[in-house]
Amino acid sequence: MLDKEVCVAVQGTSPEPRAAGGGREEGTVRSIQRAVHVLTTLAEHPYPLGLLELSGYVNLSRASVHRILMTLVSVGWVEQNPRTTKYRLGMGAVGVGSVGLVTNPLIRDSYLYLNRLSEWSGHDSVLSTLVGGRTVQLRRAEGVNTELIDFEAGHPQPAYAMADGKLLLSYLDEAEAESLLRSEGMRAFTTSTITDVTMMMRELETIRSQGFAVDNCERFEAGRGLAVPIMGEGDVPVAAMLVLGRLDPARDDQTIQQMQALARGLSDRLQSAGELPTAAYESYYAAPRRPSSS
Repeated sequence: MLDKEVCVAVQGTSPEPRAAGGGREEGTVRSIQRAVHVLTTLAEHPYPLGLLELSGYVNLSRASVHRILMTLVSVGWVEQNPRTTKYRLGMGAVGVGSVGLVTNPLIRDSYLYLNRLSEWSGHDSVLSTLVGGRTVQLRRAEGVNTELIDFEAGHPQPAYAMADGKLLLSYLDEAEAESLLRSEGMRAFTTSTITDVTMMMRELETIRSQGFAVDNCERFEAGRGLAVPIMGEGDVPVAAMLVLGRLDPARDDQTIQQMQALARGLSDRLQSAGELPTAAYESYYAAPRRPSSS
């Protein structure tokens, strides 16, 4: 288990997808957008959801959500528990997602760079993406000082309490980020967890300005995290690179520089091969703002 000493010194209902300028993006199919929004909401919750609960999360009528669910059930992407009548992701969605973990170029090529980071730092490194208000772990490389629970691909974590989650939230449109924070509830995991939306919005502004995120024992009592973006086209992140463990704050600057170099290398590798993916939440991202030079 991680001890608490390393942290003592450093403590002191989301809208439908839309175009960046508001409204629906030209050429898109609204029914498919709504279906994806339902699937995303089911994915970000670790427990099955009822019709009333789900309609509240996606801000649609129960009749609309029911029609979407019946369609998704018919193709195997959603399953309904006959006893509780609640819904969860079906094996069709699980199968497609599992194939993506193997065939996606970002996930495939990331291991080389994650492994370099783990060898250099001695700590676990993780590739993650944003699913609603949660970060989802896609791949991990173990460091010699591995001290956390076993890695599970697809395991969600609350974005507001993790360095990678805060980083990805910081690149969203402010209204969307605030909506996700409020819908998430922001409960405390440790005494360092930020649970106030206004304070978190200020934190996200700082993260966006500096170009990296720090988690000072906000999710795990003795585990600190550092995260940098893996950038795609248009200066929006396609994923986050996270290092997590009993990190020495005195080495943060050096670690961040190493991570940024590795993240750039991964982006360049994918771009040169024509395999740089688009951001999962691309329609939500705000206009690019360069990190300050100070």
